[in-house]
Amino acid sequence: MAWKPAPKIELGEKEKKVLTQLKAGTHTPMHFKIRAMIILLAFLGMSNNAISKYLQIMHNTVKRWRDRYIKMSNELKRIEAETPHKMRSTIEMILSDEQRPGGKPKFSDEQVAAIIALACEDPTKLGLPFSHWTPKLLRIEAIKLGIVEDISVRQIGRFLKR
Repeated sequence: MAWKPAPKIELGEKEKKVLTQLKAGTHTPMHFKIRAMIILLAFLGMSNNAISKYLQIMHNTVKRWRDRYIKMSNELKRIEAETPHKMRSTIEMILSDEQRPGGKPKFSDEQVAAIIALACEDPTKLGLPFSHWTPKLLRIEAIKLGIVEDISVRQIGRFLKR
């Protein structure tokens, strides 16, 4: 299989300025700094291998961000021509992590609402021998009422904190 060079990155003046600001910003998150450096070094003609060695990061990381930036290059050129004030936010969007799906919620919205509604009830009116709810008492009562099969005290606390 023949080796082929990484695609060239072309940057407009506004793009270079924004990427340089991201790279040098004192309050810029580190992931933006590294990704901006990848793009700027690629623009200077460095290969993915050279960039990965220089920045001491994985080759696949360099390839991913170069490819993603190239995929958006036409959109960036359009923005630079039509709405240059949107350049920074667009570049930050490109250099941001993609949404990850995460796990399915263990509790439905109805179950959460029922637990919160239970917490709003006066325990004495339900015939219980205490005057205030604690997360532990809410857990016991939610299980007893069949709202949930099982739930941790900490999860009850998270629901109530929201």
